Amino acid sequence: MVDYDLSETALVSLVTLALEGQRGVRLAQAASRSVGEVLSGRRTRPVRLEREGENLTVELNVCVDYGRPVQDTCKEVQKSTAEVLAASTGFKVKAVNITVVAVEYKEPNAA
Repeated sequence: MVDYDLSETALVSLVTLALEGQRGVRLAQAASRSVGEVLSGRRTRPVRLEREGENLTVELNVCVDYGRPVQDTCKEVQKSTAEVLAASTGFKVKAVNITVVAVEYKEPNAA
């Protein structure tokens, strides 16, 4: 049997791939820093993972398109993220917690 370990970068990539298939939602981009971030010296990341043995907890900061039902969109993201991580890694996903940091209006004809 071969032992292996998955880096946090690899797990974040899997989360990113899970979100690519979702319409109307995307990971929040690192924008300007809030006062809390400046004072604490920490930078908010759009994906944070907590790993306890074979269990994962995922924290996501996302932006949702204006007009999309936020609650339904977040439920879809939770489900797809958990499924992709479980299928790809064999880890048990305890929770996928989502914070909607922005609702963005997209022009109808914009790319």
